[in-house]
Amino acid sequence: MDIMKENDQKMVHRYKLIEFQENAYLADLDYHRLLPVDGLVQDVFERIESDTEEVISDLADKYTESEIRNCLHYLHWPQVQSFSRTLEAPPLKIFAPRMHSTHGELRWNTLGASVAHTELLKALSKYATIHVTQEFEEMDNMVLTPLNIHEKSSVYRIIKENYDGVLLWYLDEFEMMSLLNYLHVPVVLPVYTARGDNGRIINGMLRWYASMRNFDAFMTLSQPTIDLYSTFIHNPSLFHIVPCGVDTEFFQPEDKGQAKQKVAELLDRPEIAGKPIVGYISRFQIEKGAGVFMDVARLMPEVLFLAAGPIEESRHYDFPENFLHVGRRPREELPILYNAFDVFCFPSIACSEEFGLVALEAMACGTVPVVSSYDGPKYVVKDAGVVVPAMLYDRDMTSLGGGILAEDFAQAIAKLLQDDVRRHKLAEKARQRALELTWDNSAKCLLQVFQNLNLKKRLARQRSHMPIGFGLNENIDGSTQPKAMIINAIRENNMPLIGTLYDISVAEGVALSLLQSHSMHEIEVVLSELLEDDDAVKEHLDRLRGFMRALF
Repeated sequence: MDIMKENDQKMVHRYKLIEFQENAYLADLDYHRLLPVDGLVQDVFERIESDTEEVISDLADKYTESEIRNCLHYLHWPQVQSFSRTLEAPPLKIFAPRMHSTHGELRWNTLGASVAHTELLKALSKYATIHVTQEFEEMDNMVLTPLNIHEKSSVYRIIKENYDGVLLWYLDEFEMMSLLNYLHVPVVLPVYTARGDNGRIINGMLRWYASMRNFDAFMTLSQPTIDLYSTFIHNPSLFHIVPCGVDTEFFQPEDKGQAKQKVAELLDRPEIAGKPIVGYISRFQIEKGAGVFMDVARLMPEVLFLAAGPIEESRHYDFPENFLHVGRRPREELPILYNAFDVFCFPSIACSEEFGLVALEAMACGTVPVVSSYDGPKYVVKDAGVVVPAMLYDRDMTSLGGGILAEDFAQAIAKLLQDDVRRHKLAEKARQRALELTWDNSAKCLLQVFQNLNLKKRLARQRSHMPIGFGLNENIDGSTQPKAMIINAIRENNMPLIGTLYDISVAEGVALSLLQSHSMHEIEVVLSELLEDDDAVKEHLDRLRGFMRALF
C-alpha cells in the first residue's frame, strides 16, 4: 500500500491538500473522503488566505481571472464534493419531502404557498441536487426518492443518503418530526402561514419549536413573523428570513394599451380596451378582501374592476355593473392580465398572508399595487406602491387578521388614476423592487441558511450525562428547602470542575437532568411551567446555555 504524504499543513475550512499515488487531492476531514483536484486548485489553495486580487495577480500568467475567481468560490463552499475547472455548481444534496397532495398542476394552482414552494425548489435545483418524494416536473438535479415515514426500511434509505439538509413543506406534517431523531442534518421548516385558524397555526409552530435542535431552523418570509413569535419563545434565532421571489422574465412589463386589447379579445369583452382597470387576482374569499374589493367598485362606478381567481360557482354574488369576474385563469395568462391593470388592488386581511406573492407578480409587470398595511404585503411593496392603513387584531377572528375600509382603498386608487406621473414613477419602482426579489436570490438565501446551520451542526455535541442529585436542606429555623446538586462523579485528580458537589436551584437541576434526553427548547417549556416569571425563565436558559457550552 502506498503511503500518503502530506503536501501542505494549511487548513481551509475542513480540508488538507495531500498527494496520493502521484495524484493531488483535498482531504475532507469531516466526511473522511478524498476530492481529486487539478493544478489550478492546488495553486489557488496554496494562496487561499491572500486577498483575491493578489491571488489573481500571482496566477495571471497561468489562468484566466474567471477561472481563479470560480475556484476561490468553490474552495470556500462548505459542502463541496469535487474540484475541477468544469465544475458548474456546488453539488449540495437537499431532501425535500412532501407528504400531502401537491394540489394539482402548477398552471392552475392558486395556493400561494404551493406555488412558492414549487418555484423555490426549481430555483434551488440550479445549486443543489433536490430529492423529492412526489412526482415533480422533469428538471436537472431533481431526483424522485419515495418515502414512507412509517416504514423503517424506507427511512433507513433516507438516512444512508447523507443529505446536507432537509427542506420540509408545511407545519401540518407532524409525522415528519421523527426525521429530527433519525437525521443528523439541518432541518428547515418554511413558515408560509404564521397564525390563523383560531390559534391552531401558532400551537403547531410551538410544537415544532419544542422539538427542534440547535441546528434546525424556521424559514420565514418576512420580519413580522419573527416579531410575532418573539412574544411566545425565548430563542427567536431559529427563524431565518428567506423571502419569496418572482420570475422577472415571465412576469415583465408590456405596453398597457396593447395588453388591454389582448385581454379584451381573450375574454371577448371589448369594453376592457378603453377603460381604466383596477385588478384583483386571488381566491375570491372573504379573508382575501373580496368583499372589500366589491365595495371599492361600488364607490368608483366610472372604473372597471376585473377579478380573476377561483370562485364558489354555486353562490350568488351581487356584483356591481362595473365589476367583472373572469374565473380561475391558467398561470400563462397572468402576465397579460397584470399588464392590463392600471392599478392592482390587494385588500387581503388573511392571517395566512405572510408575503403577498400576487402583489410581487403585479409589480414585476410594472403595475402599481395598492395593499393593506398587513404583514406580508406591506413588506413586499414598501415604497413601490400604496399601503393603506388597516386595523390589525391581536388574535385572529375566523382567520381574519384585521379590518380595512373600502373608502380608504377607493381614495388611494382614485389618486393614482388621476396622477399619471406619480403612477408611472411608482410602476418603475415596482419593477425595480421585483428585480431584487427573484427566485434565484431566494434560493441563494436558503443555501446560505443551510451553510450556516451546517456550521452550527459541527459544534453540536452529545448530550451531557452529568449526574444530578436532589435533596432537602434544613434551615436554622427548622424549616426545610429543596435543592439540587451537580455530582462530580469523575475520579479524584481528574475532575472537570473544581469541587465534588455543587448546589444549584431545583429548576436548574430538573433542566440539566432533562437535557440528557431532551432539547433546550423542550426544557424551555418545562421551565415556563416551573417558573412563573418570563424573565426568570430567560435568565435560567441563558445560564444553562453558557454552562453547557463550557463543558467538554
